[in-house]
This record gives sequence, structure tokens and C-alpha cells, in this order.
Amino acid sequence: MKGLMILTGMMTCATMVSEAQQVEGRVIDAARMPIEAATVVLQARDSSFVGATVTDSLGYFRFEQSPDCYRLIFQHILYRTVEKEGCGADAGEVELAAQDYALDEVVVRGERPLVKVEKGALSYDAAVLAERTTATTVFEALTRVPGIREQENDVILSGAGDVNLLINGKPSGMNREQLIMLLKSLPASEVGQIEVMYNTPAQYRVRGASVNIRLKAEKSREPLLRGEVRGDFTQSRYSQGGGNVNLSYSGEKLSADVSYSPGYTKTDANDMDLEALHTLSTGSPYEINQNDRGYQQRTVHNLRVGLDYQPDERNNFQLAYTTALMRHGKSLNRSWGTFSEAENFKTSENQMHNVAADYTAGFGLNVGLDYTYYQSPAVQNYSGTDTDGAAERFRVDDRQKINRWKVYAGQKHALGGGWGLNYGLDFTFADEKSGQTYHRLDGKPADNPVDTHIKEETYNFYAGVEKAFSEKLAMALSVAGECYQLMDYRKWAVYPTFQLSYQQSPEHIFQLGFSSDKAYPDYWTLQNTVSYLNGYTKIVGNPNLRPSSEYTANLTYVWRGKYVANLSYSYTKDYFVQLPYQSPEELSLVYQFINFNYQQDITLAFILPFTAGQVWNADLTLTGSYLKEKCDPYHDIAIDRGRFMGAAILNNTFRIASKPDIRFELNGMYVSSPLQGLMTLSDVWKLDAGVKWTSADKKMELKLSGNDLLNTSMPDAHIDYRGQRLDMRMLETTRNLMVSFTYRFGGYTEKKHKEVDTSRFGY
Repeated sequence: MKGLMILTGMMTCATMVSEAQQVEGRVIDAARMPIEAATVVLQARDSSFVGATVTDSLGYFRFEQSPDCYRLIFQHILYRTVEKEGCGADAGEVELAAQDYALDEVVVRGERPLVKVEKGALSYDAAVLAERTTATTVFEALTRVPGIREQENDVILSGAGDVNLLINGKPSGMNREQLIMLLKSLPASEVGQIEVMYNTPAQYRVRGASVNIRLKAEKSREPLLRGEVRGDFTQSRYSQGGGNVNLSYSGEKLSADVSYSPGYTKTDANDMDLEALHTLSTGSPYEINQNDRGYQQRTVHNLRVGLDYQPDERNNFQLAYTTALMRHGKSLNRSWGTFSEAENFKTSENQMHNVAADYTAGFGLNVGLDYTYYQSPAVQNYSGTDTDGAAERFRVDDRQKINRWKVYAGQKHALGGGWGLNYGLDFTFADEKSGQTYHRLDGKPADNPVDTHIKEETYNFYAGVEKAFSEKLAMALSVAGECYQLMDYRKWAVYPTFQLSYQQSPEHIFQLGFSSDKAYPDYWTLQNTVSYLNGYTKIVGNPNLRPSSEYTANLTYVWRGKYVANLSYSYTKDYFVQLPYQSPEELSLVYQFINFNYQQDITLAFILPFTAGQVWNADLTLTGSYLKEKCDPYHDIAIDRGRFMGAAILNNTFRIASKPDIRFELNGMYVSSPLQGLMTLSDVWKLDAGVKWTSADKKMELKLSGNDLLNTSMPDAHIDYRGQRLDMRMLETTRNLMVSFTYRFGGYTEKKHKEVDTSRFGY
């Protein structure tokens, strides 16, 4: 009889399941944030077990089949258990209350690793960085990564110097300034991982060191719309303001994002006092004292629209349009002193449009297309008089237009025995037209107009292998070949990259690497043009400027997932930089880009993060290096100089309160006197501070920050080398105060509506 009852019960359950329907829902907390990894148990009304699952990263759960009416039990170690009965496919949203635990004589402490080594890259979790700092934008989050610091509105990496910036593993078709502006407009909450690669594999289509910013790509079973609005006001010598609006849509297969960032800037420009002892070839020395004051202002508009379609886990298509518009650009420079009095007024506008399409197939193929259009007209009006009273007045029209195409294709294969193979090719074509026309307004003969048309072609192909010898030892080797052609100049080159990773234990990780790279000068610097800053100073182009080749070897050690030591050596052939030079033929200070024989440096860097409970987080970066530069000759001067330099960066974040979250940040930097060609720069000090308030539901942020509070980040320059004598005291105001407010909204889920029956309408 008992066996018959059991058999009857089993048949009843089987009948109920056979008539089952799909049940789904979402689990959230009191702040309407999703709860991940919550256990959901499905029972029939008679308490018989039907199934169990866990929620995903967005709090969603789904049962493919269930009884018509059911009981759901929701469990999580951090929340109180909830039971819910229902009928139908939509279980709706279920809110769990936080669990209060009282532990006697038991204290559990845990610390997520600050850095992990993944596929040869030092990977930093952006969520961990957000907990330790007051960063609100992607650019700010980037500068909070240990070893990365801001320098002249750009980022450099300790032990590597200049780095490539990648977004989701792809190089951008934008120039550096436009890319930095984009990163400043994107919210830090959109970043998932930040990866530092001292030796970038060739499959990324860049060479040298790189920082890869991986943006979040969340998927949702139900359409989810989220957004963020941010505004900021900055006060320095002049007032500035800006903001951004970000909207993102997440679906199960399709996601999209829109980011718009307008802004107005007005800053000092070329403020300095110059003292020079200028000796001509006749042997006559002249004392020159000039004072320069000026400003520059502009209105900017940045827009990015991205589309991501992922039909399954293995295939992905991405399309993005980015534009950067600069309007009403104006700059004014006034110069007076013992040599001349001059006023230089310039107006400019530029626009950039970039379209990038990328497709990754499930069998390892990656193809893409990147197109960039750039246009930049400018007009300069100059008027001045020299010490003899001679007047000079002219207008200069500058123009530049660039069309650049890039197509690429790459393939990956997972081979047996832990081997991986990748290979690919890409082609870049750039068509640049520029010109400069002088209009004399003083009756003097005009210079001949300059019109140039440059065509640049770059053919690049690469092949690489990866091998995991064991769980401790892995190797990656790649070689890129390149054919570069600029008009009549053609150059073939080979760029190898090698990296060996050894993980002795989770606490001890070693990386040994070698990489090579090539840098190309900007198109405008290759023109045979002349631009006047004042009566004494001018900028001259250099059509003979050559690309530079860099070779770097480094050794990296990571201890306990957060302490990093890096030793690197780099050698750059044909290194190019813009330097001032006192002409022996005329009283003129000439700025021009020139090629060195080489530049080499050896650098040792230590990254030391530390904490004090839940109150204080800090990162200390110490860097020591020896720099050597040789140029034979620079005009009529041979440069052969070397110097030891040091730098220290200390970033501190103090948690003042937790509910609401209030944090105070105090960051300091010191860089000892560096060299740059003929120049010796002064020491650099920088002190920043900020406080950020975040509401309990994390929807609002208010931040007040002060940048370069001591106004000491702009170094002075001194030259006393083989007859060249010059002192430049920089007076630009770099101190500023900024207040910003951010509001986030989201969680909107599109509701399902019953469709209207129109089957019998119409003729």
C-alpha cells in the first residue's frame, strides 16, 4: 500500500511537470540593486521539490518548466530568506532584506587582490579602484591605477613612459587629444577592468606598452535602460564648465550606449618671462628680455554612439560612431620687452568624425573597419613693432584635411598541448592635404604659399604563438612586419615581442618581456611651414623628420597580488622632440622637431599600496631612472647629455563615513629635475585634494576637488649649453577648483503589454 502511494505521488509530479510552463523573475535589495548568486528553489504547492537555480549578475532567474502554481524560496547568506507563492510565468521582482549577523569572538577579514596577472597583462578591477578613490570619470579612474600618472593632460606609465590607450582591446582612430577627451566624458561606473601590458602582443595591432580599458558589456533578459547625468564647474584664473549625459540600453542580445559631452574651456596660454643672451655668428651678444601673457578658449562637443549585437556567446558585432567638434577657438598672446612688442590673435575650429565596425566570429576570426575624417582651418592675425620702431603686420591662413582608412583581419586557433596560434594583417591609408598662405598687411613682400598633399600607406602583418607549459609557466611570442611608405620614403621593419610569465605561487609572479615599437610624427610637423608666436619666437616645420624606433626590455615582479616592482631598459633610435634653438644668423628663437641619434634610459619602479582598516587606502609609487640623449649634430651643436632622475607619487583616500559614503582624497607628486635636449627643467611638485559624497542608493554623487593646489606643476626651463643661454619662467595658472554633480537613473524594465487583435480589421 505504501509503495502504491509513492508511485501515485511520483506520477502526479510527473503529470504536473509535463504541463509545466516557464517561470522567471528578478531578485533585488532594498536599494533596488540586483542580487547576484541568490539561490532560488522551486516547489509545487504540496512542497514537493521541482528545481533550483541561482540568479545572474543582474539578479535574474529562470526555470524552463514549472507547475501552474508554485512556491519560490529565495536564499542568500547576506539576506533574509523569503518565500513567495504564485501562478503564471512572471514571478515579478522579489526584494530581500539584509541579514544582520552578530558574531561573538569571530572576526573575518578579506581583501580582494588589487592586481591579477591574466594572459600576460596586469589586470586591475575597476570596482576595487572605485572603492579606494574618488574617481568619477574613466580618465580619473585610469590615473588612479598604481604606476599610471597624469602629465600635461595625458597619461604615462612608470617604467614605460608613453603608452598606447586601447578600448575593449582595440586601438582608436582618434588622435590622442580626442581620445583623452572621450575618456573624460565617460563615467567611471562603465569600466570593468583596466589592463596594463608592458609588452603588447601583436594581435592588438599596436606595439610597445599599452593600457586596455575594458568597458562593461552587461546583458539583460528584459530590456533595461540606465543613464547618468553629470555637470561640473571649474574655477581657475578663468571659469570653465561642462558635463555629460550617458544612456545605455541592455538587452539579451542587443545593447547600445549614447554619450554626449559639451564643454567650455578658457585657460592661460604661453604665460612666461624669458631672459636670453643671444650670440650671433658675428660674435655679438644681445640681452633679450620678453614677457608673454595670453589665453585660449574653445567650446567642445563630444558624442559617441555605440551598438553591440551578440547573438550568442561566441559571436559579437560592434559599431561605434564618435565625433569631436571644437568651435569658437580663440587664442591671444601679447608680448613686450627689450626686443619687440607684439599681439598675436588666432581663431580656429576643427571637427573629427570616426566610424568603427568590428566583428568577432565564434571560430576565432576578427575583422574590422575604421574610418576617420579630420578638418582644421585656422586664421592668425599678427601685429608687432621691433626696438627700432619697424612695424610688421600679416595674416596667416592655415588649413588641414585628413581622410584615414584602416581595415584589419585576424585569426586565432586553439591548438593541442596548450598551444595557441594567432595571425593577421591590417592596412592603413591616410590622405592629408594642408596649406599655409601669408597675407602681408604692411606692404612687405609676402612669403610664398605652401600647399602639400601627403599620401601615407602602412602595411602590417603579424603572427604569434602562445604556450601554457603548466599552470605556473606561460609564454607568448609574436613578430610583426611592416612596410611604411610616405610619398617617396619607403621603409621595411620587423618588430618582435616576447613575454614569459612564471607564477611560483599565488604570492609570487614574475614576467620577463621584450617589445619594439615605432612612432610617427604628426602630419603638420612634416610641413614646410612657419608660425610666429611673437617678434622673437617662431615655430618651423621639418619635412625631413623621420619616424623613431624603440626597443624595450623589462622584468616585472608581483608580490601578494598588489606589490609591483618593474625594471626596464629602452633604446629609441631617431627619437624626435621639439626643442628651442637660438639662430646664429638672426635674432630669432626657433622651435622645431628634430631627430636625435638615440635616447636611452633605464628605470626601476616600485608600486606599494597599503591600507589601514576600512579608513585609509594609499598607493606609493617610487621611480628612479637614468636618461641619456645624443644628437650629432643639432644644427651646429652636438648634444650628448645624461642625468639621474627620481619621482614619487603618493595617493591617499580616507573614508570619513559609510552611510552615506563620504571620502576624502589627498594626492601628491614630486619629479626631480629632468632633461630634454638642451634644456634642464626644474623640479615638479603637485598636490591635489578632493572630497566625494555618494548617496545611500548610489544614485547621486557630489564631488569637490582642487587640482595643483600649490600651482607648482609647470616646470621652468634653463639652457646653458655650448653658446645657447636661455631662461624661461613659466607663469601659467594650473591651480583650479572644480565642483561636479552626478545623478544616475536606471532599472527601467520594459513592460510586456497584450497586443491588440487587429486580425479582422481592414479590407
